[in-house]
Amino acid sequence: MKGGLERNQPLQMVNSTRNTPLLPYIRNVVAWLFLCSSALCTGPWITKPANVTDCRRQQLNSYCRQYFSESLSCGFKICRFQHVPVDGDEKFCVETVTRFIQNPKCLQKAGAVFTGYYQNNAPGVYFSMPVCLSLLWALLKASMVPEVLSVLGVSLAHKIAPGHEYLLALFNFVRDKALVGCVPELLQLTIKMASAGLVLSLDWLECVKNTPEFQQTIRSNSPLSVPAKLSACAPFPEYLNLAHSIVEIELCTKQEDWRRMGKVFRSICQSSHHPNQVEQVSGRIAIALLSESKDKLSLPFAAFAETVCKSECDGFLLQSFLGRIGVSLMLRYHKTHQWAKGRRVVEVLSVSKVSYSTLKGLFGNEDGASRCVLVTVATELFLLSGSVEGALNTLRENNWFLSSHSWPCEPADLDNRSHVLMRLAEKTSHRDTLEVLCNLPGLKEPNELIDISRYSHLFNSHLQVCVDRQVLPVASDTVDFMLSNNLAVDQAVLQILLHKLGKQNIWLRAREVFRHSLSVGYYTGVSAPPGFLALIVPCRLWEVELALAFEMFIAVNATDILQHSDSSTSCLSITLKRTQSGEGEYLSAGSRLLSAACVPQPKLNVHYTAVNSSQEQVFTLDISSARRWLRHNHLWANEVWTH
Repeated sequence: MKGGLERNQPLQMVNSTRNTPLLPYIRNVVAWLFLCSSALCTGPWITKPANVTDCRRQQLNSYCRQYFSESLSCGFKICRFQHVPVDGDEKFCVETVTRFIQNPKCLQKAGAVFTGYYQNNAPGVYFSMPVCLSLLWALLKASMVPEVLSVLGVSLAHKIAPGHEYLLALFNFVRDKALVGCVPELLQLTIKMASAGLVLSLDWLECVKNTPEFQQTIRSNSPLSVPAKLSACAPFPEYLNLAHSIVEIELCTKQEDWRRMGKVFRSICQSSHHPNQVEQVSGRIAIALLSESKDKLSLPFAAFAETVCKSECDGFLLQSFLGRIGVSLMLRYHKTHQWAKGRRVVEVLSVSKVSYSTLKGLFGNEDGASRCVLVTVATELFLLSGSVEGALNTLRENNWFLSSHSWPCEPADLDNRSHVLMRLAEKTSHRDTLEVLCNLPGLKEPNELIDISRYSHLFNSHLQVCVDRQVLPVASDTVDFMLSNNLAVDQAVLQILLHKLGKQNIWLRAREVFRHSLSVGYYTGVSAPPGFLALIVPCRLWEVELALAFEMFIAVNATDILQHSDSSTSCLSITLKRTQSGEGEYLSAGSRLLSAACVPQPKLNVHYTAVNSSQEQVFTLDISSARRWLRHNHLWANEVWTH
C-alpha cells in the first residue's frame, strides 16, 4: 500500500491506544484485509499470471468470478468487475463460451458473453466457427429464440452466417411454436444471410411457403415487396422473390391460371437464381401442368409456353428450362398413351423454336433418355395421333438423328426407332416411304451391332409396290440405294423394272440401273471386253436388257468400230449363252435378241450366223450399223458406258 508497511519491517507492539502514530497503519491494514476478503467472494479470478504486465492487466480489468463460474451467479445489480471479456481477450471469450455450452444452465450467459465480446471486436485468430455453430444449435434446442437472434445479429455483422440446415431448423421452430413476433426480425436476418453469401435451399423456401405469417410479411406491400420496417435496412433479395414465386405457382395451379404461371416462371428465369433452384421450380411447374384440368380438351402447357415466349429475345436459361418442362410432359404423355396431348406439346415446342431433342427431362427416371429416344417419342406421338406428315417433319427437323459421340444411344433405342419407322413407312407415299427406309438405323451410319441385311425384305417389298403401281422413278432410286448399300435386290423385280423403263422410254434411268447392277455383279453372264469385238449375253435377258447390252458393247469398242471400213471383213459377234433353262426358252431368247436390235435408234443390223461347239447360237452385228449408231449417240454413249 502507498506509504504502507514493508515486508521486512517488524511490527511494533501496541501498548496504548493513544499511540497515535500507528493508527494510520492500522486503518490501512484493515482496508487491505477488507479488499482481500472481498476478493475471496467476488474478486479477481487470476491464476498465476505469466508476467507482471498480465497481472496488472487482469487487476485493472478483472473478471467477476461468480459470473464466469458454471455453478454460481453474480447477485449484484451493478458489479464492479467485468462480465464481458475485455477487448482483445478473444481466447478467454471462446474458452468461456465452450464451457458454458456444455451446461444448460449457462446457455444464456454463453450467448451474452459471445454477443458482448463480438459486438465490439472483430473475429480474430481464436475465433471458432464450430463453437459459434454449437452455441446456435444449443440455444435453439433450449428454445431460446431471442438469444439465437442476438447471436445471429452479431455474427452477421461480421459476415458470418450458419448453414442452410440451421436456418431451415430455425424457421421450422418458429413456425411450429407460432412465434409471430420473431418473423420480422427473422426475415431481416435472412436478408443479411443471403447478402453474406448463404445460398438458400428449396427446402427453406418450402418452409416459407407453409408459414402463413411469413407469407403475410412478404405480401403486406404486394406485389413482391418488403415491409416498410425492413425495406429501409436491407434490399429485398432474389431468394425471397423466389419464395413468393413458389407460393404464386401453387396458387396458379389451384386456379388453373397457366398464363399467370408463365409470367411467374419468366420472372424467375430472368432473375439471378442458381440453375439448380430454377430446375427444382421447373419440376414443380411440370407436375402442375400434368395435373387434371377442368377443361379436358385444353393443354395447360400451350397457354403457359405462349406467355413464357412472348418475345424472341428470350435468354438461354428460359428456353432451356421451358424445353425441359416440355420434354417431361412429352415423355409422360407418351408413357400414359395420351397421344394427342403429347403431340400438341411437341408442336408448341417447335413453334417456340426450342430444340427439345438436345435437352433432358426434369425427373430422375427421364435423365437417361437419349436424344434418339426423344426424337423417336416425338415421332410416335404424331404417328399414333394420326398425323403422318407431322411424324415425317419431326424426323426431318432433327435430320433423322440416331446417335453421335456427344449423344450416344443404346441398342434398344435403335430397335425402337426401327419399329416406328417401319410403321410410318406403311402409311406414307412411295417417295416418303423410300426416305423413311433409307434412314433405318445402320444404313447411313454403319453400326456393327445392326445387321442391315434384314432390311432387304422391306426394300424389295417397297420396290415391288412401286413397280406394280408404275412409280418407276422411285423404284429406280430404291434399286440404286439397295445396290449402294449391298442390299440384295430381287432379280425378277429388277428385270421387270428395266423392261418398264425401256417401254416408257425412260432410257436414262434404265441405263443407270443396268450399269449399276452390272458393276455390282447382277449380270455376271454379260461380257464385253474392250478390243475383243465379242459380246456374250445369257439367254435369260429380256429385250430391254439385251438392247442396253448392245449399247454398251458398241460404246466400249467404239475406237475399233470407227477405224474399220465398210469393206472390212471383221465383224462383231454376239454369243447367246445357254443357262439351265429349257430348249424352248433358249429359242425364244434368240428371237428376243433379234427384236432387241430394233430397239436402239438408229436400229442395229443383227443376223443369225451359226451354232458354236457348245450348241450356243452366234449372231453377227453389222459394223456399218454400229458405226451409224455411234455417230448419232457418241456424245452421251461414251460418258454413260465407259466412265
